[in-house]
Amino acid sequence: MEQTMGKRIAANRKRLGLTQDQMAERLGVTAQAVSKWENDQSCPDIAMIPRLAELFGVSTDELLGVERQEVHTAQLVDPREENEPEGIHFQGENWEMKWDAGRKNSLGLAAWVLLTGALLLVGNILGWNAGLWDILWPTGLLVFGLCGLWPRFSAFRLGCGLLGGYYLLCNLDALPFHMGKKHLLPILLLLFGLSLLVDAIKKPANGRFHVVHNGNNAGKGESFCSEEGERFRCVTSFRENTRAIRLPRLSGGEAEVSFGQLRVDLTRCEEIADGATVRGKCSFGELDLIVPSSCRVEPDVSTTLGALETKGKPNPDAPVTLRLEGSVSFGEITVQYV
Repeated sequence: MEQTMGKRIAANRKRLGLTQDQMAERLGVTAQAVSKWENDQSCPDIAMIPRLAELFGVSTDELLGVERQEVHTAQLVDPREENEPEGIHFQGENWEMKWDAGRKNSLGLAAWVLLTGALLLVGNILGWNAGLWDILWPTGLLVFGLCGLWPRFSAFRLGCGLLGGYYLLCNLDALPFHMGKKHLLPILLLLFGLSLLVDAIKKPANGRFHVVHNGNNAGKGESFCSEEGERFRCVTSFRENTRAIRLPRLSGGEAEVSFGQLRVDLTRCEEIADGATVRGKCSFGELDLIVPSSCRVEPDVSTTLGALETKGKPNPDAPVTLRLEGSVSFGEITVQYV
């Protein structure tokens, strides 16, 4: 039996553990309107569809019952390339980042390994004070930049190549002036912004930078927050969002942000269990965790070119301890007491 719009709305509401009144309050409508939707007596306004999809954490197509069909553009393929992977990409867990599709990945990898090995060998012979990591990451940045200058020029790739060469010379003590690693992130962001500006002016047929999350293009933006039992889960990418968690009792949750900003407010929870654990993950963005001063946060967060900051202080006799675990890279996690 084909499922109606009303049945899909009801199923998603029940999946999140919301009553009709709670759902109506979040959407700014009446409970009677929600009841009519679920009984197929009326349909939500077209402007309400994206809000419903965001609340449920599903796509508008899924909410409307439209099956996705992928359409692929026809391409002429060289038989010699059929068994060779195209593009340079980095993949970890359910995230994938791609740059400049092409056949340069094998050549670039070989150049990176050869250059790193050669410099390590020469360094050992001449007694350079540079370890493996001091040579590995700048040469990777250098090769990544140079491999992207052909067949199409890229200001971002050129900047990465120059930056990698500069830090390589610095680590080999070949330059008198050294910029700290704290300058690396803002410089890369400036180069990336310049590249996006050039692309916007030229309007290329296919973008060179793609971020894929769970098989979907995350560049379009993603945001959802769910509350089930005593836990919550909030995810935001390429957007700026504030989420207030309203649980009778909080025992744990997850907050994840990438290329955006996410504020998670825990002050609306009626009770926070002692020893509750929140896992936070921040990549190229900002994650703000707002907690009541009656709760003491114990952070256990690893940072990679990122920062962990605390604003305010808990009460001296705070009876509840909240554990914050996770990681931050190229971004910042802030714990704010109110």
